[in-house]
Amino acid sequence: MSSSHRDAHPYGRSNVDVRRRDARRRRQRRVRITQLIVFSVAMIGIVCALAYALRQLTEDGGTAAGPSDAGTSVPLGADGVQCPAPGSKPVAPEDVSVTVLNGTSRSGLAADVAGTLEDRGFDPGKAGNTKASSGPVTIVYGPSGYLAATSVAAEFDDPSLRLEEDREDSTVDVLIGDGFKDLRAKSKAAETRTKAAAVPSGCSGATTGASDGGAAG
Repeated sequence: MSSSHRDAHPYGRSNVDVRRRDARRRRQRRVRITQLIVFSVAMIGIVCALAYALRQLTEDGGTAAGPSDAGTSVPLGADGVQCPAPGSKPVAPEDVSVTVLNGTSRSGLAADVAGTLEDRGFDPGKAGNTKASSGPVTIVYGPSGYLAATSVAAEFDDPSLRLEEDREDSTVDVLIGDGFKDLRAKSKAAETRTKAAAVPSGCSGATTGASDGGAAG
């Protein structure tokens, strides 16, 4: 039998033509599959990008709403301190984290003061030294830590309060300086914390000099 008969196709096409057609179809299928994969990957990328953008917008919107959970802005005092609600009392000692720093030449003074504050319920940080003290006792706090600062201030006679605007939490530092003698009696400090804290300057209900003292009364 001749080669033309061997390569003949029962429907009038040669086997070579059939193989070429099959190869062309396979190539077309591969192209379509590749296009489908590329399209799917692109769609996944677009969806992820949209989801990320939506999340960013949502987070930005929540931040812009203000620091309070209810979405309303917290009023600020003259120095940028967050104004407490009228009649607010100093924070309970167990909810206050306080670090005592010694600005005097008296060795171990910060540790002694920190130990007394711990005995009275405060959460003490690591005691240390400082060169930033000015006066016998200076209470350093951040914009959100005013009521915590007044709680610590109740432990001392005539402390000075100093706002540290870039402090992001409600922790408190106590700077002990020259002229410091001792803490107030425990009962007297506890009694002071039962009274409403003085309202910071610039806040509704503030009185002259309120931002420099502890609790009212």
